[in-house]
Amino acid sequence: GAKGVHSRLRKLIISTPLYVCQTKLDVKSEVEKYLERTFYDLCTLNLNDCNTYTEMRSIANERYGLNLADPYLPDGSLDQGVDFMDILRDLDSFIAQYNYNLIEQSFVERRPERGAKYLNTMNIKCLSASFKQHGLGVVSSAVNVCYKLLARKFQLLTEFFADDNMNSLLSREFRWFDNQKNIGNNTYPFARASIFAQEVKKLEVDSGNNALDECRIIISEIGNVIALGRMIRAAKRSVFSDELPFLPSYAIPADASEGPQSKPNAKSGLHDAISAILTKQDPDFVRAFVNVFRGVIQKSQSDNSFMGSFFCIVPALCLCWMEASIQGKEMMHKKNITRDGYYTDDGFAVGLAFSLSVLDQTKTYESLNWFKSIQSKYAADEEDLMEKKKAQQVKRNAKISASKQNAWFTSNTEDNTQEEDAEMTVLHMMGKRLEGNRREMAMLFFSMHGARAFFKDIRSK
Repeated sequence: GAKGVHSRLRKLIISTPLYVCQTKLDVKSEVEKYLERTFYDLCTLNLNDCNTYTEMRSIANERYGLNLADPYLPDGSLDQGVDFMDILRDLDSFIAQYNYNLIEQSFVERRPERGAKYLNTMNIKCLSASFKQHGLGVVSSAVNVCYKLLARKFQLLTEFFADDNMNSLLSREFRWFDNQKNIGNNTYPFARASIFAQEVKKLEVDSGNNALDECRIIISEIGNVIALGRMIRAAKRSVFSDELPFLPSYAIPADASEGPQSKPNAKSGLHDAISAILTKQDPDFVRAFVNVFRGVIQKSQSDNSFMGSFFCIVPALCLCWMEASIQGKEMMHKKNITRDGYYTDDGFAVGLAFSLSVLDQTKTYESLNWFKSIQSKYAADEEDLMEKKKAQQVKRNAKISASKQNAWFTSNTEDNTQEEDAEMTVLHMMGKRLEGNRREMAMLFFSMHGARAFFKDIRSK
């Protein structure tokens, strides 16, 4: 097997030197010289492969006992992409210009710069490469910048709901749903959510967008900040996992684990420092953000009482997100791009889950049974559409059979058949639109379900 081949090669490489015709033949030395020369030549041709050859040197040392020298060339990596330090300098623009993909754990640029032929992306590998280049000292600064930006965005969200007109609409929806619960109706209807969305869109904001779009954008940017915080933690762990094979095994002495001694010395101090590093838990930035914001909301609950009905606007926001997502995907297929074209925007789901968790309204939102309402609405629409298609097909077949019986009126019959075909085409287009809406809403609810897992174990105090 493979293990047997490796063991035989290792025995051959580490064997003692051979003397052939008064010439010393050292297999290990010759292999090391050949690999060092090959790795150096290939690294000079393409610096992006330096990390790959570093891993190969580590594998050669671990499996075959080869001690290969480092070429000391500047490391480079194609995984780095956008430099994380440039992002931190203008994090607000990055959050507004990039969309988050929950499945791939990456950010994708909304609209490229003029003349660009590709979209910039950033994933965990990019962050890991940046941390290896700049050091892990930037993590604390990055988390601090994310917290400050998140505080500003959440402040904008509270100011949006503090508006008298918005507060009046939300209070009306809250009272209506409370009355429906008292009579046993626990499902928020699709028709009422659509009407409420149109009413909110009539409100004007300073940015030029309608109020519902402005709220959706703020929540998406909040979700992007939360997603970036999770990616920073994952990239930090990735760097640690890459460095673990190079660290020797360390067993904490029994006397060091007993606590500080009465007469500390250099040896005990070293043991204490290493044991503190090995036993220290990795902080969860997202949970820290939730606890901080939830504590602020609870302390100023009397001043932020208008946020108690936030869950009532979630159905309208979902419909607004669905329309924007479909328009973004359609814009990607056009040559003349007049607005942002994108295929993913999971930051909205993450931001919505974060806001509901901070306001402690996740259970209240689930009481709306919004997903069941959406499913029943689309199921009823699909059934109605199928009945229309069947009736249209029966009508078309009847006209075709009548045309065969009376050949004198073929021209009029052909015109009627073309009209029937046009009506069938309209029904097929309606079916595709219905299927597209259902797919977008399903993806949104799946993303929200996944994002809620980030804050699942966080309990309100």
